[in-house]
Amino acid sequence: MTWQDQANRALTMFEGSGDDNEDRTWQIFNHVLDESNRDDYISHDFFNVQQTAGGLPDGVTFDDFVNLVAGHVRAEADTFDDDLDDDDFRTVALSFDAQIRQHIIFLNGVVHQAAAGVVHVQLWNLILAERADDTSIYACYRDYLVDVGAVTA
Repeated sequence: MTWQDQANRALTMFEGSGDDNEDRTWQIFNHVLDESNRDDYISHDFFNVQQTAGGLPDGVTFDDFVNLVAGHVRAEADTFDDDLDDDDFRTVALSFDAQIRQHIIFLNGVVHQAAAGVVHVQLWNLILAERADDTSIYACYRDYLVDVGAVTA
């Protein structure tokens, strides 16, 4: 199956759900089906995202780092096993929302503490800015992050 088939399966599975995580997952897959929308999000290597409080290694720019830790819904959905039963498919499909929320929760916690790391603040502000971009996955999180603002390091 193609990533489009996987996305459509997710839409069918989560459509009309009253569960917030399932609803956001439905929004994510609906969002990526429009190929003019972006499908990138901060996802990979949560450990290294946590460890950037002290800054980035020499020669690594913020944009380089974002590209290293970015996932892409379409490419990842394209790797789903075609034989997943509904329970396993539900778990893997919900993992997009879970990963995005994991980073949001972590960054929200660390940037609102004294002496927040510069990279954490940059990632937080990137996510907040992306919420205003209708083509971004983070547009699906406008209602998840309410009354939060950008911070400075």
